[in-house]
Order: sequence, then structure tokens, then C-alpha cells
Amino acid sequence: MNGFDPFEWRSFYFPGMSREDAHKLLGETGVSIGTFLMRDSSRPGEYSLTVREADEGNTVCHYLIERDVKEDGTNGVKIANQSFPDIPALLNHFKMRVLTEASLLSAYKKPIMEVAVGTFKFTGERETDLPFEQGERLEILSKTNNDWWEARNALGTSGLVPANYVQVQTGEFANDRTSKGASQSSIGSSGNGAERFSSTSTNSDNVDPHPRLPAVAKVTFDRVPNAYDPTQLRVKKGQTVRVTQKLTNGMYKAELDGQTGSVPFTYLRFITAHD
Repeated sequence: MNGFDPFEWRSFYFPGMSREDAHKLLGETGVSIGTFLMRDSSRPGEYSLTVREADEGNTVCHYLIERDVKEDGTNGVKIANQSFPDIPALLNHFKMRVLTEASLLSAYKKPIMEVAVGTFKFTGERETDLPFEQGERLEILSKTNNDWWEARNALGTSGLVPANYVQVQTGEFANDRTSKGASQSSIGSSGNGAERFSSTSTNSDNVDPHPRLPAVAKVTFDRVPNAYDPTQLRVKKGQTVRVTQKLTNGMYKAELDGQTGSVPFTYLRFITAHD
């Protein structure tokens, strides 16, 4: 739970969580100061920000995020008397400034129910969708209904995926689960887009198994990581890398031209004897 991306706020948004459950969760011993999550407010269409603010007394505070309709008709949000154009701007503001006793340091992310791999490419249709490639590893966060599941990719982005476009994994991939907060897997999730997609059930035998490492892999997509993150490896489609380690977050540690860094699972295809 290191840091957070304000633009990926849905990855730490718990629609069905009550104030009491949020308070209990962040009030546990061992939860660090500045850890937070978002949930629905009791006021329809508005949100609450729950924050662990102090270790003494396991202090947890709740802040109402209200809708803010301007005179010109534009919509924003506000917390207390401070207005912001949107939720990412609000979260980014309190990354640098204190709420009551702490600033927002670390998002409490949703626990993993299962691990799945995409059997077909999904480009997404709406803002709430999570696009993915065939063979991409996904963490299933909740099963909204039989047709749509909430998932998270290796970059921490979450959204809805069609259940019949992924295959739940067993064995080594399935063991890459976070244990912290696992008891929350029954927490409700948004049902947005539950009936917008239909197709016949599918499965695929083309998903690459995890080989014994070190192993050689071909890069399948260009990737230019954040310039401020030296742990990420820049790669181009067609390059060959030497994969040395499988990390627990859906990434591989790889070597290329004397440089070492991490690459998402979806960007690599292991070279086999049949290639």
C-alpha cells in the first residue's frame, strides 16, 4: 500500500461499505497513519473519505465529499468549505496538506478474491470498464454479478471486466493474493454496466504457463514507464528480455541491454521450444 494515484480513485472506492465497517477496518492495530479509503455517503450521489489519522486511540476520521454545483452550471466536489473541480484534484490536494491530523499517504486497496487471465482481448466500452489483452493477468476484486466482475491490472487500474472473457487461475498464479483485508471479499460493489455485454462462454489453451526462471521472453507491446519511477523497464515490441524473477504484483523483473527493471505480465510472451 505505497502511495496512490488520485486518478485511479475507484481502485480504493468501496461502494457497499458502511461507516462502521470502514471505521473498524482502518482502526485496526498496524494500519499506518494516512491510510484511507472512499465509500458511499448516506446521502445519495455523494461520498465519504475515511482516514486513519493517529495511532493514539486508533483514531479514524470521516469526511463528507459533497457535490458542488457552480453558478455557471458546472459540477465539482467540496469537502468542508473547500471546493475542487473533481475528486482527483481533491485527493491530490490532501496528499500535500493535513486534514485534521494527517494527510493522505496510502490508499487501502481492495483485497483479491481470485486471480484470472484474459482469454480474449477486451477493449472496453465505457469509463467503468477495464480493458485488457489476451493473456493479461488480472486480480478479481469482486463478482458484481454472473456477467461482470470487478478486476485490477498490474498497474493498479481497476474496473469492470466481462466474466466470460477471463479464466480463473489455479496453482502458482492463484497464490499471488494479498492476505490483508481478505475478510472483506463480501463487501458490495457497483453494478454499473451489468447488462451491457453478452457473449458465449469461452476458454483458451493459449495462455502461457509460468516457466522456470530465468527465462527468455519476447516483448509484445511498447511500454514507456513513468520517468520518475526508476524501477520500471522501458521496452519496445519485438525486443527480447531475460526474465529473472516473478514479483507478487503481476510484474516480472527483467534485464535488457544491461538494465534491470520490472515489466507487466501482459507485455511479455515467453519463448518456448515451439517458437
